[in-house]
Amino acid sequence: MRGLNTFITDIRHCSNKEQEEKRVEKELQKIRGKFTSQKGLAGYQKKKYVWKLLYIYILGYEVDFGQQECAFLINSSKFSEKYTGYVATSILVSEKTHDLFTQVASSIRNDLQSVNEINQSLALTMVGTQAPQELVNALHQDVQKLALTESRSTFHVRKKACACLLRMYRKYQDKFQPSQWAQGISQMFESRHPSLGFMTAATSLLVGTCQLDNPSIFEDCTPKLIKLLHKIAIQKDSPGDYNYYATPAPWLQVKILKALSFFSPPPPSTDSHRQLTECLTKIIKKTEVTKSINKNNVDHGILFEAANLVITYNGAVGMELKNDILKLLGIFISVKEPNLRYLGLETMCKFVKLAGDSLEDHLNTIFKSLRDNDISIRKRALDLLYLISSPNTSQRIVEELLSYAENGADLQIKDDLILKIAILSEKFADNLYWYIDVVVRMINSSGDFVTEDIWFRIIQIIVGFQKEGNIELQKYAATKLFSQLSMPHVHETLICIGAFIISEYSQMLVEQNKEPQKLFDILNKHYTFSTERSRQMLLNAFVKLACKYPELKDQAIMICQIAGEHFDPDIQQRGIEYFSLLMEDDKLLNQIVVKMPPYSEQVQQNNPLTKRIYVMVLNSKEQKDPTLLNQARIQASQEIAMAEQRLQNKPEQLQKHLSWLKACPYLNQFQGQIALEGINIMVPPSPEDNNLKSPSISNLNEIKVLLTTQVGKVVDKPGELVVQYKSEISGHLGKVSFQFEGTSPIQNLSILVSQTNGMLFNILPVKQGDFPQVMMQVLSYDGNMTLPIASIFYEQNGQQKKHEFHLPIYTNKFVQPVDMPYDKFTKFFDDFTNNLSNQNYFKLDTFIRNTAPSNIPMTEVLKKAGGLLSVGLNLKAQPFPSLENLQMIWACGQLMIKPPEQNNILNLPIMVVISSLDQTTEFLRVGIRCGGNGEIAKNYLKLIMLYLG
Repeated sequence: MRGLNTFITDIRHCSNKEQEEKRVEKELQKIRGKFTSQKGLAGYQKKKYVWKLLYIYILGYEVDFGQQECAFLINSSKFSEKYTGYVATSILVSEKTHDLFTQVASSIRNDLQSVNEINQSLALTMVGTQAPQELVNALHQDVQKLALTESRSTFHVRKKACACLLRMYRKYQDKFQPSQWAQGISQMFESRHPSLGFMTAATSLLVGTCQLDNPSIFEDCTPKLIKLLHKIAIQKDSPGDYNYYATPAPWLQVKILKALSFFSPPPPSTDSHRQLTECLTKIIKKTEVTKSINKNNVDHGILFEAANLVITYNGAVGMELKNDILKLLGIFISVKEPNLRYLGLETMCKFVKLAGDSLEDHLNTIFKSLRDNDISIRKRALDLLYLISSPNTSQRIVEELLSYAENGADLQIKDDLILKIAILSEKFADNLYWYIDVVVRMINSSGDFVTEDIWFRIIQIIVGFQKEGNIELQKYAATKLFSQLSMPHVHETLICIGAFIISEYSQMLVEQNKEPQKLFDILNKHYTFSTERSRQMLLNAFVKLACKYPELKDQAIMICQIAGEHFDPDIQQRGIEYFSLLMEDDKLLNQIVVKMPPYSEQVQQNNPLTKRIYVMVLNSKEQKDPTLLNQARIQASQEIAMAEQRLQNKPEQLQKHLSWLKACPYLNQFQGQIALEGINIMVPPSPEDNNLKSPSISNLNEIKVLLTTQVGKVVDKPGELVVQYKSEISGHLGKVSFQFEGTSPIQNLSILVSQTNGMLFNILPVKQGDFPQVMMQVLSYDGNMTLPIASIFYEQNGQQKKHEFHLPIYTNKFVQPVDMPYDKFTKFFDDFTNNLSNQNYFKLDTFIRNTAPSNIPMTEVLKKAGGLLSVGLNLKAQPFPSLENLQMIWACGQLMIKPPEQNNILNLPIMVVISSLDQTTEFLRVGIRCGGNGEIAKNYLKLIMLYLG
């Protein structure tokens, strides 16, 4: 193509950017003229101009025409033109060009179904590059056939088909049923003379599918994967082309080890167990460090993946290798190479549960990593120290962390550092006096990073839980804080804590011969130069002291009188109210200002600091946080136990429900379809228990609208407050945004979200203004959800205001529809119904009253139910047997959650049937089947009853 060569030469000879732009613009004008000319262009000319457009695009210029010519070259019978068409279409044609892909879908299918390996490869590469929806809809079956079935296609083509199928599945999960692939994927690993390139693609497809779906459906692959790994790692049966620095097929070894981590370990005394143990032993014991960096990199990659597999199997395979792994990790975290140090620390974080106290021998090395120049290594060292803390090592670790905080810890990790010091010092405080000392040191060195939830927790521990608090601890804390506040300059957080403790336990200080006036003066000297938050706590303390010691009352009255004229509305309100209170008689004052009672056991168990570790991950760029992974296991087990306790129906309620079902005159119509025996039979919520209809929901009308839509008003009080709401939720993640409007400007708005069962919220900074805006990120991690409550605090017309309202975020928001054939749906529904032992299958059956007027035909009622399930509740609803003869609506979907202890997203099935009755039109039969958590079924019944019942 001489014209293309000439154009490239001209571009290279341009002396500056302006010349280049003129030459490109001239060429674009020429090409546009050729494409729009009435004279047809020959294939060669189209090909030449398309390559010019590609070159211009690669130079960084926008190409806004010629896409149709690119795509139509795919239809050519000449290889050079077809090749040009595929390359140019994958680069120049946008995914949004729907019509163009529809027009060439037939030609691409012909290439996929041809016997020409090159044409098949070109088609698969182009489809896999973008995976546009039109081509996925049209070609997914052809791609599946090429990838999963033994056909005339070569391993090279099937390799590309696997990569293409994985790309399509990741982008449009609802389009595919991976359970149908189980046999095909299993057969991939049975080939007698497999291509290792094909095996690598097949393993990638297996790993990618397991990450997004239930891995158990591919359990049959385990022995075949182990056999393949043994063949490569032990027998070194690998073509020379796949050896990298004498290591046979390293990338395939890593993928196989990764795939095995999704499945159960092979049973002992089997060939698979023996072969896997042999492979792991060789990898872990015989990996050597060489002078070649590239060889070290691939060998260590295999080594770390092998260590991860031993950790995942929890010692079921390769337990005898534990000490060898630990020894290697100890070496890795002490070498100069930063990548090895990071990987060693990260693997140690995962190894904590299996290693026990063995990691304590490496504390000094980990302490050195805490001061490494690399911020990522410092983060991992901090995570590891937090995870390996035990009663034996906690004081040493906390002391080291405190020293690190006092000597200039990096600001990027200081929030996390202070949070973990606070948790560890509480968790392992055998001596609570030590805990007080740690807290004081922490605030003195890093007070700006001690958030409210940390110092609130400190006060809770000093006050005590359940019965009477620890008097000796309270006395020590009061003395320690009195001593600290005697200094001229103290951090405001220490002032807040000291104000509360000194005023609350002042009698303990008076017993030590400290005059009440001295206590008052110590606090008062910090009042003038304190922030508003500190002054609020100091005003509380002055009133408490004045109540206990009448001689201080006049001084407290004077301070409160001045505070009543303060510009800060909170201080002003406290000053006015406390002034009025102090003017009352002492009897009334003593009734109001009483001693702080101990906190409840529930407050003691629900440590907000531990929860904050999980919330911090929402906004983290790192997806794998070892702190989260390990600590969440503990919380997850506790939450599962609590959930099971909640879900455990009271025997009398369950028996009453089953008796009612058995006596129901409509039961015979649904014989065998209603669950009357087995486990996990859920009792429908009573009308009083349906929290979606609770009178406490002030914005119930708005909630009812927004539960099935995405945009609207979540609060609608004209003349007072209007809150505009918008949600964008996809899968287990989403974001919601608010705009607050009033008749006058809204200022200093802040927002809190509570009652967030099953969800995690991350509230982004408020965008202040006359109409403030707030955006939140939300993640679903459990099926047991309730409507969250938002509390907003704001100023309007000089007044402080507070308003609470519920958020329309519920189970259905995290559900995606699933298209399923009726026979398959019926089979799954019956499997759930007749299940007698599976702990993960839940079923709920009931009859609800048909609230539609008697003149409305039952077919219309069922159509409305189908619309609700499909549009509002995000299920794929379908009629049975047909719309004209409608007797039942059946619907299917999956709830997507991501538990904090897992890397994978869980897809929990939901199946719903709503049927008419032969004997009456007064009732409807509702049957719900779900996996993972019975509260999902209850929540869906509550939604159905909200709109239909």
